[in-house]
Amino acid sequence: MTVLSILGWVLTIPVAYFLFKNGFDKIIGSKESIGNFQYMKLEDYRIPVGILEVIGVILLTIPSTSVYGLILISTIMGGAVALHLSLMGGKKVWFPMLIGLLTVGSYFIR
Repeated sequence: MTVLSILGWVLTIPVAYFLFKNGFDKIIGSKESIGNFQYMKLEDYRIPVGILEVIGVILLTIPSTSVYGLILISTIMGGAVALHLSLMGGKKVWFPMLIGLLTVGSYFIR
């Protein structure tokens, strides 16, 4: 393993942990995720988005399927940015942008 590869994994692990936890919270219906999806009037999409996040993390952490995880996570985070800008008035838009950029960056460093 090269130094860049190790750095890529060091960045991937916290991003994967956060996304997995966030996706799992959506699936089980944490108070925060329910509130966010109700605020955006998208309650029906909470569980499917959570499932896709968990699948994306699993794919991202398996080296042979990581490109598919990258595409899935990037798509989800792009949608999150769009929703934060359009439905939430730009509140906390930096967070999905940061997670998306860290996901892409960590993948390409690996």
